[in-house]
Amino acid sequence: MIDLAYRLLLFMKDFTGRGADAFYWFQDGQLQETDAASVVEFPGIVVCHDFWMIRDALFDRMGTLPGTIIDVDEFRISISGIPEERLAREKRDVTTQLGQYGAEQEVRDTYQKMFNKGVAFDEAVATKAAAAIVAMYIDLCAQASANGELERFLSVEVPAYRLLQISMSAGILIDTAGLSDNRAQAEHDYFLLLKDYSAKHDMPLETPSKRAIEAKLLKEGFELDEVSIEYLLEFVPHERDFGSDTIALLALDTTRRVLGSLTLSTESTRPVVDVFGSRTSRVQLRSPSLQNIPKRYRSIISAHGSAQLGYVDFDQFEVGIMAALSGDEELKRLYAAGDMYELFATTRLGLVGNRKAAKQLFLSYAYGMSRKALVDAAVSLGVDRQKAKEAFRLFQRYEDWKKGVWTEFQTSGRVATVLGNHYRRAKVGQLTGKEQRAAVSQVVQGTASLIFKRALLAVASIEDVRVVLPMHDALLFEYTRTDTPGRVVDAFQGVMTEVLSGRVAGKASIGDFAEREQISSAPRDNEV
Repeated sequence: MIDLAYRLLLFMKDFTGRGADAFYWFQDGQLQETDAASVVEFPGIVVCHDFWMIRDALFDRMGTLPGTIIDVDEFRISISGIPEERLAREKRDVTTQLGQYGAEQEVRDTYQKMFNKGVAFDEAVATKAAAAIVAMYIDLCAQASANGELERFLSVEVPAYRLLQISMSAGILIDTAGLSDNRAQAEHDYFLLLKDYSAKHDMPLETPSKRAIEAKLLKEGFELDEVSIEYLLEFVPHERDFGSDTIALLALDTTRRVLGSLTLSTESTRPVVDVFGSRTSRVQLRSPSLQNIPKRYRSIISAHGSAQLGYVDFDQFEVGIMAALSGDEELKRLYAAGDMYELFATTRLGLVGNRKAAKQLFLSYAYGMSRKALVDAAVSLGVDRQKAKEAFRLFQRYEDWKKGVWTEFQTSGRVATVLGNHYRRAKVGQLTGKEQRAAVSQVVQGTASLIFKRALLAVASIEDVRVVLPMHDALLFEYTRTDTPGRVVDAFQGVMTEVLSGRVAGKASIGDFAEREQISSAPRDNEV
């Protein structure tokens, strides 16, 4: 792919939806107006910016998308190693980058207004902006090559980008008949949970803001300097289960907003997809964020025609990756033996029937919680102190590997997966606890994202499969043949085994995407 010719595409979107979108190739220093067919049928790399805005218009006209698409902003973010770039992307557009590539401020300002239909199209301005975008693309290719990111970007990110853009353009089928009931049920469930949450944790009767959560955590004696709120809520045990309860309430609040954003007048939705949606390269959907809907409400998603929905998920995904990367024999044994968290709870912690607590404790350990805090947390959950100390001495090889990641991050200023996706350090000197956790997370979760995207591509190559919805480390797909789910599982397992060089055998299984039984007690609209 790296040897493919490229051509820069500029477009002016028709925001009225009447099909009057304009397309321009930039060649030999000049703009040439073209059409959707020429864009989609171009055999090389179509370089552009803000492709998501024109995606559906191209798909509706041609039934497909260009064979290879590189969005320069996505390219820049995915090879930068700077997590703040993703957040800044939501606030700034491509014109903020063009000054360093020769575009004057007036050109940048005018081009931005043209793109957003604030002023009439000016070919001279567009030509100057196009020249700067080409210079930006060439520079990004050089940066990616120098940083060891080009192979991953071209072989994984680019094909995954096209696959998911096509899937979202084709639309996700919504069962409008059940949407109204699910909306009412989500509202009902939210207000019941909010009432209980407020009484149990002495919080206002409203969805807690970040500031309110911070204040509560500080009041409970937690230090916020070296940890994120998300880490404290997910991985650290709390009195009266404040962390889990807060996560559940926030998830339900998101669910009711997502369901509320879906209209009853259309049978499908076309989400915007960020293929590199996080520092570790996780796929994220927005407008609407269907990935965040709990199983209880997922029955709104349907299959087309006579097809069925299948749902494949990696089993013990993080543990398997940690075992393979570290070479820790005890971790490998627990991973291969079955449900690692259940085994760890029963045989090592004495927490029979408390898989959730064992998972929370192990992942807290795995991502870098201090030994003292870890043992104290285990004791607070009912684990004998000596037993807790012994349990976390089992993984010495993993401990050594984790420290090696920290050393690399401190000495070289970056960590990466086997195919790049590096994380660049912003500071110097001794690592903070937060930096230690971020470094391990980058290697483990970045590897997980690489495996998932390769598995996604492998599954999409199965003739009977239509990719519907990526769910972080799992996939919803459509199929018609009875043997297809087994082939999908084989693809997931095979890719994981291959990427990890056979150090562990990948595990995956078919599960339930939504709850099997519909909720019969959903209140009517006038009851909420």
